[in-house]
Amino acid sequence: MSPGVLHSDKAQITRQKIINNFTKGSIRVMIATDVAARGLDLPNVHLIVNFDMPENLDDYLHRIGRTGRAGQTGTAIT
Repeated sequence: MSPGVLHSDKAQITRQKIINNFTKGSIRVMIATDVAARGLDLPNVHLIVNFDMPENLDDYLHRIGRTGRAGQTGTAIT
């Protein structure tokens, strides 16, 4: 199974399809730029791997905030 790849050079409809497939579980791994750090409700994200550190603390908190939503736990590795 291929990972979903999410970045700003993709059309919005393509990004939405990737997000929907990830949420449904059809895609189990998503590789994303900071386009996925804010404004997305992605339930059941258990692991975030940061390839690089964001430039500011708010971006970092939003990235790792994809885990632990709605009282769940998760792991973030940088």
